[in-house]
Amino acid sequence: SFSFVLALVLAPVLVVAGCGGGPARLAVSPEASELRLRASARSVVVGDIDLPDYADASEVVRETPEGLIETVGDIIWADVPSDAMSNALVRNLGEITGANVAAAPWPLDGFPDAELTVRVERMLVRVDGQLHMTGQFAVRRENGPWAERLRSFDIRVPVAGEGLLPLADAHAVAWRQLAEEIAPNL
Repeated sequence: SFSFVLALVLAPVLVVAGCGGGPARLAVSPEASELRLRASARSVVVGDIDLPDYADASEVVRETPEGLIETVGDIIWADVPSDAMSNALVRNLGEITGANVAAAPWPLDGFPDAELTVRVERMLVRVDGQLHMTGQFAVRRENGPWAERLRSFDIRVPVAGEGLLPLADAHAVAWRQLAEEIAPNL
């Protein structure tokens, strides 16, 4: 019958329509730096940004009082965290130093003066209400007064308030602070 055929045709449409929406997405807004300094490198490529699996996943996470890592509600990051962090470093390092800074692969002719690699050991909102971000960064140069630098970082940013926006803001502040630590090493 016509109504049976119509039901078969409309059923998949109604199922797909009912699946709309999905989890909400949380974006990290840029946090501009006021620091300005001259770097010896005129061009820098931001290479690998290596995050722990839990920190680079799409789910927003935090530490529980038991020391476990749990997801925060039905919310995901608007961008892949390593990409968002790379973009923040590119933006801030360029503004701080005045150098040409870009994410890998290098988009300009020739080679950059320096290459930056960041390895994050921990990036997690802990039960103390702070975002803890620890790890190392490496700067490699082909030419210049030095060839390689390897430095550790330990950044702690208070999550100023309840809810998700203060959590995203804490990430932006931590990424800005990391750029400020890296800039004098370029």
